[in-house]
Amino acid sequence: MSSTPAEFRRAMCNALGAAVSAEADGLLVTDGEVCLRFTLSSVDAQRIGALQLNTLRVEIAVLQGSAEAVAALLARIDRATQRGGG
Repeated sequence: MSSTPAEFRRAMCNALGAAVSAEADGLLVTDGEVCLRFTLSSVDAQRIGALQLNTLRVEIAVLQGSAEAVAALLARIDRATQRGGG
């Protein structure tokens, strides 16, 4: 993902509001019966000429919830955090 941890946190908070809480190395998302941990780690930025793209590794762990509820929340998060491309 081309983002910084702060940008990712901001997008998640904008999309899910109070369902998101900060942890030392990422985020905890609790919505209904589902609880997910997003572990965020920056990796070396990608360079294309003068352009530098931040690179973020996001690992998602399911802490609680049925497979269907988890899939529904992840789909909602995906739709809410997509950025337009050009």
